[in-house]
Amino acid sequence: MSDAKYSLVVAMLTAGGLVGALSASYVSDRFGRRLALFGTAILMGIGSVIMTFAVNTATLMAGRFVAGLGSGIVTVVVPAYIAECVPKASRGFFGTLNQLAIVVGILVAQGVGMAWSTLAAWRSILAIGIVLAIAQLLLLPFCVDSPRHLASIPGGLNSAKASLLRLRGPPMELVEAEVNEWRNEQMGGGEEDQQTHVATVVESERPKINVVRLLSTAQYRRPLLIILLLQLTQQFSGINAVIFYSTSIMSAVFPESSDLITVYISVVNLLMTIVSAYLMDRVGRRTLFLVSSSMMAVMSILLGWSIEAAGQDKISAAAIIGFVAAFAIGLGPIPFLMIPELVDTPAVSSAGSVGLACNMVSNFVVSAGFLGLRDIIGQDGVFYLFGFILVVMTCLAVYILPETKGRSADEVIRSNWAIHSPQHYQPVRTPPTTTTEV
Repeated sequence: MSDAKYSLVVAMLTAGGLVGALSASYVSDRFGRRLALFGTAILMGIGSVIMTFAVNTATLMAGRFVAGLGSGIVTVVVPAYIAECVPKASRGFFGTLNQLAIVVGILVAQGVGMAWSTLAAWRSILAIGIVLAIAQLLLLPFCVDSPRHLASIPGGLNSAKASLLRLRGPPMELVEAEVNEWRNEQMGGGEEDQQTHVATVVESERPKINVVRLLSTAQYRRPLLIILLLQLTQQFSGINAVIFYSTSIMSAVFPESSDLITVYISVVNLLMTIVSAYLMDRVGRRTLFLVSSSMMAVMSILLGWSIEAAGQDKISAAAIIGFVAAFAIGLGPIPFLMIPELVDTPAVSSAGSVGLACNMVSNFVVSAGFLGLRDIIGQDGVFYLFGFILVVMTCLAVYILPETKGRSADEVIRSNWAIHSPQHYQPVRTPPTTTTEV
């Protein structure tokens, strides 16, 4: 296979992912989070079957495109699904577990690839995708539908309560209290309202927000700006370029382990993602993001200097490890974790679609442009540039990135995306379109 064909095969997964990301909002809102996940398992299973039994390059590309469709949708749906199912105080921890699962998957895939990347066994690597798809199809029936999504559908209140009861367990009074808390968040009500209307819950009839409406509605401009800031910072930090360049640098420091370099980097990523899961609900998203981006800026500049100075392989290796570690505690999990915390339930899927599309396009730009830019300004210059971008993005985040830890999306929205939760603000009351007596 020529380099051009190989590049096209690789790119087909990203192309499918982009299409999947843009369609994820419709699929997720039309069929619900759980059914959408059933669909993604089927798509990724079919894609894996096509790739496993591919007889030519065109078939292999088709399989990667179909698998990419499922990957794009699932990347949007899962963060929203998790955020809508877990208690508010635990969103950060469970949201980071999603990133941890991705990192573990990468590490396992690298290990399997090292063992089975032979002419006799390469199809077995692709067949693992079939096994994983079947496992997901078998396990999803034990998962509940998103209670908050159900509550946002006219007539879905009782289903939402039943779903929440399965998640939280008895007594039913606690389930009623949590659903009533959602109602008060949507209405901007206080304690008096909660006591007066404890048996009355809003069933929202607000229309679902598609991508076009999200992009064209003034009220979503601020959260879109924040979401784009998070996604662009993640990719234009140069994380993929650093990992790409790490092999040649680390090979000079550890020549006997050159084939294990990417595995070592993934282990660092895994360990620091575990640390991030512990810190997310204790320190907060905003703080971790600022610490992460600041440390990555320092490490990127240090890496550029060590390359420019020459003969500083150990410093380069330390900078790469520090860069990946800093990425894992903040910029890795936060961009997608925060999306359900910045927009209301009807707009979550569309916001996730826009965020992932931006992420994938910027990822392509960095990956495709790295080598050409390196030839123009040098390898040290590229990492100086990444460091400068990180400094600029960090400064922007200081002024516009809100802290969402312990705050509902409705509270963040009503505070006009204030950096911190106002101590004494009077929320704007939005009367419900309909109410249903329970």
